[in-house]
Amino acid sequence: MSKILPNYQEKQRILYIDHKSVRDLIAYGDAFLEAGKMFDAIEFYQRVNYSEALEKIKGMAEHSGDVMLFQQVLKPLKQHVSDDTWNAIGTRAFDLKKYSFALHAFEKSNNSTMAEKIKKIMMTKEREQNA
Repeated sequence: MSKILPNYQEKQRILYIDHKSVRDLIAYGDAFLEAGKMFDAIEFYQRVNYSEALEKIKGMAEHSGDVMLFQQVLKPLKQHVSDDTWNAIGTRAFDLKKYSFALHAFEKSNNSTMAEKIKKIMMTKEREQNA
């Protein structure tokens, strides 16, 4: 496979029209993952039900506090996570000052105490920027 990643149209052709082997689709997923294009990698891994790589991305999302990536990878894994897990990823996002992600995670876990705390922080930051 070429080191040049396919553009959107080529990617769609590879995923849904061409009849690439599982090995080839995993290789494309790996190439996208290596390039930091997680959402594209998920599409390739999802196509071949490569749960090992999807779990790896899930772990990366948890570690980086990336709630949107975390949610996206839960879909092909067909997983639902506990409030404790949402609180953990929310705490990680909060520690990394990713307040929008943290807010979303705490709202998913119905942790109103942390959600309100983050809303106050976000409002304060917005006021500071507008001053």
